[in-house]
Amino acid sequence: MAINISSLQIALAQMPANTGGFDFSILTQAGSPSGTMSGMSPKVAIEQAAKNETKQRKQIAEAPMTKKDIARYTKVVKNAKTIDDVLNDPIARKVFLKANGLGQYQDAVGLAKRALASDPTDASSVAQKLSSIEGGWLDVVLKYNFELFGIGKLQTTDALKEITDNYVGELRLDMLDQQMPGLGTAILFKQIASKLDTPIKVLGSGIGREVVTTALGLPQQLAVQSLQAQEKALVQRIDVKKFKSEEFVDRIAQRYLIMLNGGTGGVTA
Repeated sequence: MAINISSLQIALAQMPANTGGFDFSILTQAGSPSGTMSGMSPKVAIEQAAKNETKQRKQIAEAPMTKKDIARYTKVVKNAKTIDDVLNDPIARKVFLKANGLGQYQDAVGLAKRALASDPTDASSVAQKLSSIEGGWLDVVLKYNFELFGIGKLQTTDALKEITDNYVGELRLDMLDQQMPGLGTAILFKQIASKLDTPIKVLGSGIGREVVTTALGLPQQLAVQSLQAQEKALVQRIDVKKFKSEEFVDRIAQRYLIMLNGGTGGVTA
C-alpha cells in the first residue's frame, strides 16, 4: 500500500515524544542529580542539565529497565535476518528507533518498515519523501542502507555499542523533559543547531522544527502548508546562519522553554 506523504505531514510534525513507559521516578529521589527543576529558570535548568549529564547517563544506564531493554534489543538484532525482524519486536523497535531520534514513531510500524526499506538514492522513496518533514528517516537509511546491505551493519559490535549509548542518551533527554517540559528537546537542539544552517534543514529536523517554530510563536498549522510557504514564514522571522553562534542558540533554546511553559508572544531573531 502506498503512503500518502501529504496526509502524514501534520501528523508527523505534531506527534508527541514517547518515553516508552520508562519509570523515571526511580532516578528522582531527593538529593539525586536528576531531581526535578520546578521553579527553575530555563537558563539555569539548561546549565544544570549540562553539569549533571555524566551522573544522569550513568544512573539511567544502570537502571534495571534500561539493561533489560538493551539485552532484549541485542538478542533480537543478533538473531535477525532482516530489519523487519527487529521492527516486529516491540522492545527492539523501541530501542532502535529511540536511539536514532525516532522514538515518537515506535507505534508506526508500517511507516517504519517502508521508510527503512527505502533506497536512499531513489528520490521517490518513502525516506526521501519524508525528509522535508522528518529527516531522521533518511539519516538512518543513509547510515545503514538496509535495502543494499541488509541487517549486517546493525549487527556489528560498534553498531550495538552506538545504539546502546544513544538509547541511554535519549532516555536522559526524556527524563529532562519530565523535569521541565521541553528541556530535553532544548538540550538536543543545542547539540544539533549548528548543522541546521538552512531553512530547509530546520524544517526537515523534527527537533529543529519543534524548537524554532515554538520559540518564534509560529502556529502548528504551518506544517500543512507547502514547503515553500513554510520556508518563507521561517526566513521572515529568523536568520538560521546565526545558529553557528552558541550564544544565539542558547537564546532560542531558552525562548523555546519560556514559550512552551506559559510564555506569550513571538520573537524575531
